[in-house]
Amino acid sequence: MIKRLRLYLLMGALFGAVSCGKDDVPPPLKLQAPVVAVSAGTPSETGEYRLKTGESITLTAVIDYADKPVYSWVIDGKIVSTETGYTFVAGSVGEYFVNFRVDAENGSAETQVKISVLDRLSPQITLNGTEMAFAGVDKEFVAEAENAENATYVWRLGGEIVSETASYTFNRTEMGNYTLSLKVITENGQDLKGITVTVLPAPLPELFFDDGRYRTVSNAAELRKMTVPIGKSLVLAPVICNIASPTTFVWTVDGAAQAATGEYLTFTPTSQGAYRIAVSEQSTGARAEVEVTCTPPEGTYRRTGGVKAYPTQAVDYIPAPGQFVDYQLGTTKAKALQDLQKWCADSTSGFFHIGAYGGYYIVGFDHSVSNEPGKADLFIDGNPLGASWCESGIVWVMQDENGNGLADDTWYELKGSETGKPETKQRCAMTYYRPKAANSNTLWTDNTGRTGSVDKNGYHNQQYYFPMFITEDYYTLTGTCLASTAGMSGTTETSSCYEWGYADAISSNPTRPNKQFWIEDAIQVDGTPASLQYIDFVKVHTGTTGKGSAVGEISTEAFSLRDINF
Repeated sequence: MIKRLRLYLLMGALFGAVSCGKDDVPPPLKLQAPVVAVSAGTPSETGEYRLKTGESITLTAVIDYADKPVYSWVIDGKIVSTETGYTFVAGSVGEYFVNFRVDAENGSAETQVKISVLDRLSPQITLNGTEMAFAGVDKEFVAEAENAENATYVWRLGGEIVSETASYTFNRTEMGNYTLSLKVITENGQDLKGITVTVLPAPLPELFFDDGRYRTVSNAAELRKMTVPIGKSLVLAPVICNIASPTTFVWTVDGAAQAATGEYLTFTPTSQGAYRIAVSEQSTGARAEVEVTCTPPEGTYRRTGGVKAYPTQAVDYIPAPGQFVDYQLGTTKAKALQDLQKWCADSTSGFFHIGAYGGYYIVGFDHSVSNEPGKADLFIDGNPLGASWCESGIVWVMQDENGNGLADDTWYELKGSETGKPETKQRCAMTYYRPKAANSNTLWTDNTGRTGSVDKNGYHNQQYYFPMFITEDYYTLTGTCLASTAGMSGTTETSSCYEWGYADAISSNPTRPNKQFWIEDAIQVDGTPASLQYIDFVKVHTGTTGKGSAVGEISTEAFSLRDINF
């Protein structure tokens, strides 16, 4: 997401500083008015917080786009704090309205929070409003409620009582949406919460090869394609879905059995042409195929004579769901690509939102970007707020090995400090499910059995965070998923940076400074060097699944991408 307290005037100066080569120096970005919101750690669906007398609550202001800001918290016309946080202590019973205001050189903004102080509190249910379950698989719901001492519980499914304990085990075989409700009753009152349970097909064991693009029902059966120049080797590995403990893999090349029995195959073609490579997992029978074309030697299609340091070609743009993603009903993929092309054409255009984990864009240069020995090759800007707030993105590169000008060859990841660590998930495939109703959370599952959601929040009110130009029921994004570093430091949400190698992050490794990337760091899927002389295309995708109650989902912003040596 966009970092809080980001100073756009400084960003405008930065964009002017990074423009280079044959391009004109761009004008500074236009500064917009501040935007504010207030959080208390746990979001309030109604905008109201309830306290018993003697309790306290810490309110934290979330501010965007404020240049040289001054803050004030006001109750009953009196300023009670001039910091970004304020702790309210509940005194006498009543209703209190706490106003937060920011005054900055680029404008002012304010918001209000209602706090009700009571002598006793009725229960408050905190369950999610949307959940998922798999057909024929038990899913246990456990009541989560504040102020629920000695409570009575009533669960209803479609209006019928199904449990009168604190938990309920849901199991349905038919796909669709089910309405589940929970009522919590105490001597101080009661609360009722409705939950929409979406039943999805049970995940099946599956293998497929990742070609760097999003996957849907309609294109899942398409034959994936890759390339490798004659004289080089390509390491292949399938994306493994819903196979907890894979055993033996069987590899064939044009029907001929190979010696490899693990998840990796090193393929070294002896002549140019297309090869059909298949792999199957013995315990489940899951199988995948890929066509690998052996092309002329590396360098055959190397391009020179470009006129732009930054990308000129918008190849593909598929955002993951997110609060800054605004493609509503009726929008088209063509519109999304137009947005990416506009971004490519203007090196000053700043943030380009790719949403939660896996959301990506692919761009191409009008020349081949050289792997300069001992030097950084690519510059990719971001907007981290120091080492405690980064939204790390994974960078991939591709060489136009077949010379057709299309990004249909082989992707190589630029390694970082987390490459090869057990907690880093290579070939992580996350599937996002299209919401059935407006203003709903977007549910997701991944190929290792994890589930979660990209949640609606009070700061961005578009009806769908899901990119609605994707009209199918779900789509899958694949890449490398880093372990989330989202957490709290006191009352402040954090997302700590990794040591080096990621977009929209702060590097602590002096050999790999901030925002600079080396083509020499390109690796095969098994982590061995790819040894590329040059590249033609770049892909950036959000690299983590973290989220916070105040800041929403973590999503990479990676912009002002350019050939640093142009």
